[in-house]
Amino acid sequence: MKAGPAAAGPDDDTVAAFQLHTRPVSGRIVRLGAVIDEILSAHNLPMSVAALLGEAVVLAVLIGDSLKFKGRLIVQASGANANPGGLGGEGAVSFVVADYAVGEGVRGFARFDARRVAALEAEHGPRPGAEVLLGAGAFAMTIDQGSDMDRYQGVVALDGPTLAACAEHYFAQSEQVPTRIRLAVGQHMLPGGETRWRAGGAILQRIAGDDARGHDAHAFADAQVLFDTVEDDELLDPGVPAERLLFRLFHEDGVRLQEARTVLKRCTCERERLARILAGFPAEDRDDMVKDGAVVMTCEYCNRDWRFSEAEIDAAR
Repeated sequence: MKAGPAAAGPDDDTVAAFQLHTRPVSGRIVRLGAVIDEILSAHNLPMSVAALLGEAVVLAVLIGDSLKFKGRLIVQASGANANPGGLGGEGAVSFVVADYAVGEGVRGFARFDARRVAALEAEHGPRPGAEVLLGAGAFAMTIDQGSDMDRYQGVVALDGPTLAACAEHYFAQSEQVPTRIRLAVGQHMLPGGETRWRAGGAILQRIAGDDARGHDAHAFADAQVLFDTVEDDELLDPGVPAERLLFRLFHEDGVRLQEARTVLKRCTCERERLARILAGFPAEDRDDMVKDGAVVMTCEYCNRDWRFSEAEIDAAR
């Protein structure tokens, strides 16, 4: 838990690309304040599950922001015996998912067994990590280009103690792109003792060399040494702007930070859409959803209850 004087920083809820002038290396940096706090605070999550979900959200923004079209990037880690696109699994966390839509925002949620998570936290500490929480399973990234285009999905085995390590393994195996990723999730203490969730992350990747940046085969390895000195506090502290952090790391390489884009929290639980979904349910299924005279549907992402009358559902047919 990080104490500090301010709830927000100038770079909060933004993502920005950066490049090194003297090396064939580029990257992105994400800083999340209110957005990650709203996502993680929507559910009563154990500390370890909140951290895991926060990592997935940051990862989805880091990678999804690189899409050159208006699509979606979905990051999902599934526990043992769970399909990357499905439910279930033998891990204490059966799956964690984050969905970033270009120009719209990010959302995420996790499904877990609270008692099993508590047992793992008691045994391994408050943050057991992805490997312990999920067990053997799969890590997947899905690119959704829209209803008229096929989805692309890459799947690798969960390999590493963190989602950052799993994503690095994914890029090495599926994309053959040398990649280094840092993710941080924590709680920031405000004056008076109230806390807010914060998250940050950065990705570093080798790109094709050119006359300006050269073709040095060791350039990425050298940049990675500097990148690996990043501390969690530097990614989480609202008083450390992205520009200052990148300057500390790469000022000798002429690092250039591009204009930041705003990251929003999004959800697709629109009333009209949910009413249409309910209209397609069998009557006996809707009967099981009745509470205090209304049909109630709960959004798994934002944990909001939506109440509908039978007349409203029938009108949506």
